[in-house]
Amino acid sequence: MYVSEHKAIPDHPFRTILAYNRPYWWDYLRGALLAVVFGLVGLAMPLVIRAVVSRLEDGTMSTSSLLLYFSLLLAIAAATGIGRYYQRSLMIGASRKCEYDLRNDYFRHVQRLSQDFFRRKKTGDIMARAVNDLNYVRMFIGPGVMGSADMVRVPLSLALMVYFSAKLTLIACLPMPLVSLMVYAFVAYMHQQSRVVQEQFSKVTARVQENLAGARVVKAYGAAEREQRDFRKWSARYMRESMKLAVVMNFAWVSIGAVVGLAILLVLWRGGLMVINGHLLLGDLMGFLVCVIMLAWPLAQFGWVLTLYQRGAVSMNRISEVFAEVPSIRDDDRTRHDIPPIEGAIAFEHVYFGYGDRTVLNDVNFEIHAGQTVAIVGPTGGGKSSLASLLTREYDPVSGRVLVDGVDARQIPVAVLRDAIGHVPQDTFLFSDTVRANVTMGRPDATQEESDYACDVAQFRETVAGLDQGYDTLLGERGVNLSGGEKQRLAIARAIIRDPKILILDDALSSVDTDTEERILKRLEEVTTARTSILISHRVSTVQHADAIFVIEDGRLVERGTHRELLALGGVYAKMYARQQLEDELEKS
Repeated sequence: MYVSEHKAIPDHPFRTILAYNRPYWWDYLRGALLAVVFGLVGLAMPLVIRAVVSRLEDGTMSTSSLLLYFSLLLAIAAATGIGRYYQRSLMIGASRKCEYDLRNDYFRHVQRLSQDFFRRKKTGDIMARAVNDLNYVRMFIGPGVMGSADMVRVPLSLALMVYFSAKLTLIACLPMPLVSLMVYAFVAYMHQQSRVVQEQFSKVTARVQENLAGARVVKAYGAAEREQRDFRKWSARYMRESMKLAVVMNFAWVSIGAVVGLAILLVLWRGGLMVINGHLLLGDLMGFLVCVIMLAWPLAQFGWVLTLYQRGAVSMNRISEVFAEVPSIRDDDRTRHDIPPIEGAIAFEHVYFGYGDRTVLNDVNFEIHAGQTVAIVGPTGGGKSSLASLLTREYDPVSGRVLVDGVDARQIPVAVLRDAIGHVPQDTFLFSDTVRANVTMGRPDATQEESDYACDVAQFRETVAGLDQGYDTLLGERGVNLSGGEKQRLAIARAIIRDPKILILDDALSSVDTDTEERILKRLEEVTTARTSILISHRVSTVQHADAIFVIEDGRLVERGTHRELLALGGVYAKMYARQQLEDELEKS
């Protein structure tokens, strides 16, 4: 069940927790009722103990009576244990269901967020919230709520203690104001320190994630020892902050337990004197002591519940921070739902774009007709990939418009626009899944023939045939068991199999050798005739057969034309071509 798919997340952590637990209120209510019922059943134990001691004291206890009392105590213990089991099953079960809903909603929400969010947040921090923080929230709504329900035994035990002796009850409660003062101090500190610990854990997680993702770079540069030193430093900080919190948490637990122990000592001292002076029966004192002992656990547990409360509150706040993020790229009031099937005509009108304070594109204007094959070339960092990011709406322009079939891309539903585009980005990403799953990612229902055709065009079919299990070969993380060129060819096949109306290849052949590149380009001709194709590259050899070539330099469109026209112009493109020709000749020689 997905609770928050169509509702806003409340801005307060406990309102959020209540919203997610609302579907399971009946489980929590039954758990609380069991706590009350079996709390009352448990109160029979002090009464039975009093009866046993009284009859032993006055000599009226028989063997059969002792066996009866023993059976009664055993039945009370068994009933309480069974009730505790079902209470735990209900409440912990509900917390697990809530955790399931919250985790799925969190993942779904993160999937919806735009690229600017991932530029601001580290992957490790996002993961820490999804794992560690969610677990702390679950601990609060599970064991924490169950511990709170167990507190019902406090008033019940106090009532029975008053029944045994009001005077002793008053004496036993004398240390309790000290508990209130300690709780106030502990709560204030734990709330602040829990946030510090969680944030430090996020930093450690981010460090681990970066090192695992960049393991090859770390090894290649011999930086393993330095990274280990840095990781030890971050881990030591996390340990120190965690130790500070642990010391206070344990001190809270021990302190409350010590206050309870002090109450027991006072009861033993004063109650013993009352028995000696004949003001209290020994059976009543023993029953009273059992009540105090029964009271000890929920009071001592109070410190633990406080810890869960604080960590749960801090963690829910951190999760809510992510839920509060609104995707900058989303369907809104401008979105039209009467968009006809996309044909693939593209236009950029006075487009300006940048990342933060850095301007990347300056007043870019061009038009691509449906079915055209257009190449975009230029020096590295000139803004070529940013054009693709604007077209796929990873970002929106700062000013100007990107038009698809004459409609502003911001008016086209995001899902409709992206379904019409097959994009092979510069950074090829593969999932830790089978080759088949990676190839058919955009079309899970693709047939074997369609997969074979796409791999054929991408010159990847021979590679698949050479793998131990063919299409069912499991790839390592990020496709680590494939070379850079093989990854790019798989990514091209993944884009082709979608049969998109707009195909974007962003430097998608940079890791492919020249012969393979020529074969791919030749096969791509039969694919590009039926769709609008954009080839982004810094290699002129890749783009010279395009219908039109746009040259981007320093964020501006400086030249446009066919390969022959641009060579005749003698500008930026011609210089790039001459330089790359010279480099190729030098390599061959």
